[in-house]
Amino acid sequence: MGSNEDIMISVKPGVKGGTFMVRGAAVLTNVPANITVTPVNDGSVFVGANATSSSSRHVFNLGTLQEHRLVCLFRFKIWWMIPCFGTSGGDIPAETQMLLLEVENKFYVLILPVLDGQFRTSLQGTPDNELEFCIESGDPDVQTTKIKEPVFVNSGNNPFNLIRNSIKILEKHKGTFKHIDNKQKPEHIDWFGWNTWDAFYCNVDPEGIKDGLENFSKGGCPPKLLTIDEGWQNIFPSYEENPTGELSRLINLEENAKFKGSKLDKSGKNLRDFIKTIKQKYGLKYVYIWHAMAGYWGGVLPESEVMKKYNPKIQPVVQSPGNLTHVVCSTLDNIQEKGIGLIDPSKIRDFYNDFHSYQASCGVDGVKVDVQGVLELLGAGYGGRVSLTRQYLGALEDSVTETFKSNNLICSMSLNTDFLYSTKKAAAARATEDFMPNEPTFQTLHVAAAAFNSLLIGEIIVPDWDMFYSDHITAEFHGAARALSGSAVYVSDKPGSHDFDIIKKLVLPDGSILRARYAGRPTRDCLFNDPVTDGKSLLKIWNLNKLSGVIGVFNCQRAGIWPPIKGSIYMPAPGSGTPISGIVSAGDVDALEEVAGENWRGHCAVYACLSGSLKTMSKDAKFQVALEHLKCEVFTVSPIRAFSEDLRFAPIGLLDMYNSGGAVEAMDSENKSSECKIKVRIRGCGRFGAYSNKKPKCCSMNEKDEEFIYNPIDGLVTVKVEGLQVIYNRDTEQSRGFGFITMSSAEEAEKAAETFNGYDLNGRLLTVNKASPRGSGIDQSPHVYEQAFRVYAGNLPWGVGNARLEQIFGEHGKVLEARVVYDRETGRSRGFGFVTMSSETELNDAIAALDGQSLDGRALRVNVAEQKPRRSPF
Repeated sequence: MGSNEDIMISVKPGVKGGTFMVRGAAVLTNVPANITVTPVNDGSVFVGANATSSSSRHVFNLGTLQEHRLVCLFRFKIWWMIPCFGTSGGDIPAETQMLLLEVENKFYVLILPVLDGQFRTSLQGTPDNELEFCIESGDPDVQTTKIKEPVFVNSGNNPFNLIRNSIKILEKHKGTFKHIDNKQKPEHIDWFGWNTWDAFYCNVDPEGIKDGLENFSKGGCPPKLLTIDEGWQNIFPSYEENPTGELSRLINLEENAKFKGSKLDKSGKNLRDFIKTIKQKYGLKYVYIWHAMAGYWGGVLPESEVMKKYNPKIQPVVQSPGNLTHVVCSTLDNIQEKGIGLIDPSKIRDFYNDFHSYQASCGVDGVKVDVQGVLELLGAGYGGRVSLTRQYLGALEDSVTETFKSNNLICSMSLNTDFLYSTKKAAAARATEDFMPNEPTFQTLHVAAAAFNSLLIGEIIVPDWDMFYSDHITAEFHGAARALSGSAVYVSDKPGSHDFDIIKKLVLPDGSILRARYAGRPTRDCLFNDPVTDGKSLLKIWNLNKLSGVIGVFNCQRAGIWPPIKGSIYMPAPGSGTPISGIVSAGDVDALEEVAGENWRGHCAVYACLSGSLKTMSKDAKFQVALEHLKCEVFTVSPIRAFSEDLRFAPIGLLDMYNSGGAVEAMDSENKSSECKIKVRIRGCGRFGAYSNKKPKCCSMNEKDEEFIYNPIDGLVTVKVEGLQVIYNRDTEQSRGFGFITMSSAEEAEKAAETFNGYDLNGRLLTVNKASPRGSGIDQSPHVYEQAFRVYAGNLPWGVGNARLEQIFGEHGKVLEARVVYDRETGRSRGFGFVTMSSETELNDAIAALDGQSLDGRALRVNVAEQKPRRSPF
């Protein structure tokens, strides 16, 4: 992202007369003499210090910080970060990992505590408004008297570009981590998912998973990603034998008894059979599985014969004093008392390779790796916390990419700088503490923390804003936030407990999501206001799509304080109380120029998703929004392009999706003397909307005129869009080079075939001919079939797609093709389809076996279909 606000400053920050100066302004006063400044480039510096004695932990005073608005990100417990706001050093908590200052209302100063060799740095304030930095190795044998590059300082006019550019400078200078732009993103982030955690917790089992998948399918929203969270592993004490919550350890690499033998019913004998069955039956693209960084919460069991090859031992844990000043997580109580069964770092690569190879052999496509921050407690004797983290993390990243052939890794409980500045491959990580459905006061904190944390972590990984319940009282609040987060979208619904209206505002019929381009972050005017506890501020989150911006506005105010306190109770119910007002501007989308194009004159169409209203305004114009408690609104901001002297147009997108503009892929135009034709390419189907200052002559899709509605008052053009069906390879997700377009008449179809057959498209000659009648199977082969053994399958459950239909009939013979017929307007299944078998015997077997059989509570109707017309090879 670029901005004309970025101006090169030649004068580097430095200490002058005991004052730390940046761009001629005093940022810190009373700077001690032992502080050192080392220039980097582009006006940035490292700040270090010298000590009088050697130690594995030092605290240095940087000077006095006062009268600057600030926001910082600090770890309120070992695993997670939240923001804090203030104006002086005394407002900065221990374990601060990012500090952003607004200086003289003119520019911003970023202060980042980073890693320097074997030492990790954090910031903290004192009651005297002094700003301190703490360095620690986590190993008594790793000591120093001086540190040169523990704190990075940079300045800029645009806070988002400042953070982005600073992380890129550090990436190049340190060489220990990579910016998100230089990583392969995991495959799952663009698909709707279901995580089993809040649905079952550790009681997850195959029957529950199948029940959940069935219910999603019946609702027409089958997930493409399934994450089997904690509860599947072999541990001691086991889940059943551990009612008192003793510290359990991993005893082998295989699944536990719940996923083996008779427990699986008709799904096979083990995890491998189960995953194969659910992939085929429910059309899952990816199955991920959970494990902890050390194997399990308590590590591995050293006495286990399987684990002995990895040379584990019980390692005591040592808490950092900074962690002890905040919330001490209760999960650490047992770990503190009994230690972790830690695998020898020299063997951890073997462990991960063996573990993931077994999972891959079972059909697993990726992993969610939890409890990563525990490594910072175990560094004694291993060169310290940074060294141990890098050994484990490097082995984990390599194992995932080599075993699963893709970067399918979700990191969790990993929001320490040991992880952030050591990850070279991991590209997705949880941004906040868990979504906790039974804690009413955590919901606003969850969304606000995710947005603020994304300021920093969004430059290194794709922030994962966690799961939520689609039928929760705050579901719309969470759903809207996920839509503009730039992250994966997945729920953790209990089987049968769903709000499919919420899900369908996030997920397209093919299971993909309209993911925004970057990490969702607070708008510039929200950076230094507390949106949760000051009682007056709304939270605004911005992001970009390919041709538009998006702004989410949320009333996150609640009774309570940071950090979250379990058991707190809301005084007002959601939607009640006095509304809070705030100002919104199209200019809140910070980098809107990036997508506006050359023919933009500074005006925007702003569409409110939840209220359905459209207004036009200049980029700098402002309007007021008032929201009640736990309410939100999402605005699509589309730059209005000038296509002629008197024609203005702006695509909005799919009006019934939270992130409407995420559906718009590209736009082009053809200007002729008599008319201007604007072409918009979109994803998905449904109600498409655009702003036009003139009523269009016509709206067409695939050269066919469609009915549309034009509102002359606000300029909103609305047209129903049908999906253009392109056929993809199920394994590679690459186009198979052919597709189908529905015309309004046989004459139009013949004309299209005559016009485009042999047409040169990007160097390839198109083959266009008339396909089988609508409702018949897709002819996927160029061969001529003299006789097609086609079956009609009726009364299909709404969630059954092509893959599942093929799997059902595949149990009774070889399937040449299987196709569910979809409604042209809604994109949803029409409840029937066609299957072509390879022989008459197999056709008859399938009819005999399946006709009248119950599938998802519906009795199938299966009989011989009408003969498919012979296809000409010419």
